[in-house]
Amino acid sequence: MNRVWTLLGVAAIAVALSACSGKEGTEEGGGVGNEARPTASAGPVSITFWHSESASANDNLVKLVERFNASQNEVKVQPIFQGNDLELTLKAIASMPSGNVSTIAYVSDGYAQLMIDSGQITPVQEYVDQEDYDLSDFAPASIAYYMVDDTLYSMPCGLAVPLMYYNKIPFREVGLDPEQPPKDLDEVRAASEKLVQRDSAGNVTRFGLALEIHGWFVRFMLAGAGELYVNNDNGRAGVATEVAFDNDAGRKFFQWWHDMVQDGLALNIGVDPTSANGLLAVGARNAVMVLSTSAALRSVMDVLEKGIEGVELGVAPIPGIPGKVPEGSPGVYGRSLWIMSARPQPERDAAWKFIRWFAEPEQQAEWFAGSGYLPVRNSAYDLPAAKEIIARYPQFQIPADLFAKTATTTAALGPLLGPLQQVQDSITDAIESMISGSASPNEAMAAAVEASNSAISEYNRRMGR
Repeated sequence: MNRVWTLLGVAAIAVALSACSGKEGTEEGGGVGNEARPTASAGPVSITFWHSESASANDNLVKLVERFNASQNEVKVQPIFQGNDLELTLKAIASMPSGNVSTIAYVSDGYAQLMIDSGQITPVQEYVDQEDYDLSDFAPASIAYYMVDDTLYSMPCGLAVPLMYYNKIPFREVGLDPEQPPKDLDEVRAASEKLVQRDSAGNVTRFGLALEIHGWFVRFMLAGAGELYVNNDNGRAGVATEVAFDNDAGRKFFQWWHDMVQDGLALNIGVDPTSANGLLAVGARNAVMVLSTSAALRSVMDVLEKGIEGVELGVAPIPGIPGKVPEGSPGVYGRSLWIMSARPQPERDAAWKFIRWFAEPEQQAEWFAGSGYLPVRNSAYDLPAAKEIIARYPQFQIPADLFAKTATTTAALGPLLGPLQQVQDSITDAIESMISGSASPNEAMAAAVEASNSAISEYNRRMGR
C-alpha cells in the first residue's frame, strides 16, 4: 500500500512542489474539501487538524482536542483522520497550491524536508520569536531535528524510540533469562535458535522473531552504529546527494535479515502498512520477539488487558550491530505540528494557540500516558499522568530511559531528505528480492543504493538543486 501511494504520489508531489515553490502564503483561503469554514467574524476561529493516529493514540488525541476546545472560546479545533503518515503528507502537499489544506498538519519526522521544500509552511520560529517563547524545557533532540538553518519549522509533539517487544514466558521455557533480552543481532539469532519450535514434519510452528519489511529498520541500525543514512551529515550540512548505507553495518544487517528468514528463525511478515501484524504474531504466540515502536505501547497494553493468554510482555532496546550497540536509543523520531501558510492569518494564529497548549507539560504527560509517545517536555515526567502510567505499566519507563541517553549526533537525529519515502521503498524492494531468493544480500544492497540515488537525483533536479 505504501509503495502504491508513493508511485502515485511522486508525480503529484513534483507538481505540487513546483507550484508551491517560491509562492507566498495567501491571506485568503478556501475550505478544506467539503468541510465548512466560518468566515472571519465574532466568535471562535475554527481550524482543522489533519492527523494519522489510530487505536489508543487516536482516542487520547481526540480527548485532548476536546478538552482544549472546552477550555477557552477563542479557537475550535476539528481533528480529522487522513490515513497513514504517507497518505496525510501526500494530501497536504497536493492541496497546498489551492489553499484547500488544513491549518495544522500532524506529520511524521521523515517528511520534514519535503514540508520545508514546499515553501508553504509558516515556521513556528516566527511565534517563538514574537513571544520570546521558552524552549529550555524541551528535549534537545526534539528541537534539533526540526531546527534547520536556525529556524524551528514545526513544533515537536511526540517522540518515539524503536523497541523490541517480546514474550517472557517462552524465554523461561527454553532457559533464557527474560530480564536479559538479546542486545545485538547475533544474540537475537542465538535466542531464536532456542525459541523456534517445529512440528514432526519440520514445519516451524513458532518463530523466534517476527520481521516486518520496513525501510526504517535500516535507518536505526545505521544510527546505532554511528553511521549516516545519506551524505552531507545526513543532509544537515548541505543537500543530500546520495545514500551512505552501503557500508559494513548496512551489509551486516542485510545478511543477518536474509539468514534469519532463510534458516526459519524469523517469520517474514512482509510489507505491512498497519505495522500491527508483527505485534499480533507475538500475541498469537506465532513468534516471541518483534521490532516495533514505543508509539504503539499504550495500544499494546490495552489489548493485553482485554485478555491475551500466554503473553507476559517484555520491552527492550532494539538490538544493534554487534560491537556497536549504543547506550541509549539509536535515534529519535516522532511527530510534529506544522502550520500551513496557505490559510488566513487568524487561522495561523489560532493554530499556534493550540500548538502551544498541546506542548505544555500537562498535555504532554497525558499524551505519553495515552499513546506511548514520549513527552517533548522534560518536566512532563514529574506530573501525575506520567508517574501513574509508569507505575501501572513499568514498560513505559524503558523508552523514557533510552531516550534520555540518546545522542544528538547527526547520525542519531536521522536524515533530512525530500525523497525519503522513495528511498525507504527502494530498501523495501531490495529486502523483498533478497527474501524471495531473487537477489543475494549484496545484490539487494546494490539495487537499493542505485534506486535510492536515482530518486535523490531526480528530486534534487526537480527542486532546481
